[in-house]
Amino acid sequence: MSNKKNYYSFEDPSGTTFEYRATSLQQAMVIKKKLALELGISKEDFELTNISKKRNASSENSDE
Repeated sequence: MSNKKNYYSFEDPSGTTFEYRATSLQQAMVIKKKLALELGISKEDFELTNISKKRNASSENSDE
């Protein structure tokens, strides 16, 4: 069984994009929840904008 990771991009209400590598959508949602807590906003305020195998060069913040 392979452990391939995808890049999950989320956008906050101000338009800032956050991109994270995760092994599953569930893991990406946990990362999104933690980020929302850190920023002091609701996790529902983040919108999933993209899932890809390669990193999006235009994202402002990322976690490798």
